Amino acid sequence: MVAGGLVAACVALFTLIAEDLLDGGGLISHDEAVLTWFVDHRTDWMIHVAKVVSTIGSFVSLLIMGVVLGLWLLSRARRLAIAAAPVASLLLAGLVSTTVKGIFDRPRPPVTVHATTVELAAFPSGHATDAAGYFLAAAFVLALTVARRPGSQLAWIALGLFMAALVGVSRLVLGVHWLSDVIAGWALGTAIAVTVVVVLWYASTAGHPRPASEEGSARAQ
Repeated sequence: MVAGGLVAACVALFTLIAEDLLDGGGLISHDEAVLTWFVDHRTDWMIHVAKVVSTIGSFVSLLIMGVVLGLWLLSRARRLAIAAAPVASLLLAGLVSTTVKGIFDRPRPPVTVHATTVELAAFPSGHATDAAGYFLAAAFVLALTVARRPGSQLAWIALGLFMAALVGVSRLVLGVHWLSDVIAGWALGTAIAVTVVVVLWYASTAGHPRPASEEGSARAQ
């Protein structure tokens, strides 16, 4: 119920931003002012940190992390669907964001403000979509399989949100995306992460007893 509501809210937000992109109103009307603020206030060290964060949040880096995490989860839970959820979410997020970029073909901010080299269109931010898709899926899976108390479950989810947010903000600091690109990417990636984890979780647990670690988590709650 909660998962369905969250997915619906994220899809609605993405749709509203996409509509704004077509008529120039709503959030889109604030894009230039936000970009100007980031460009005017960024420093050399902020740009350096943003480049490092963007590298960590790149598709290849996330894929490597996802494979390592998946192998570790598989060794613990021995459930392929759950172990593969973060990578599956990342792959779907990358496919969807690339497809949408081709459909909207939105220009990026002026190249004069870019602090790094970029390709493809602007909307939605691929980094923001991929980061939300991967980090949130990983956080949800870890909260379901590793965390034993509600507090630790919330901590995993908070960490996932923080990492996704950090990657998105790094693209604003680097001047390669509009604010609406990043928010749309977060919404899209979150919807994908929740959907993938819920579907694979139920697919992997249907008709199977829960591992001891998960039973302990349930008792702690």
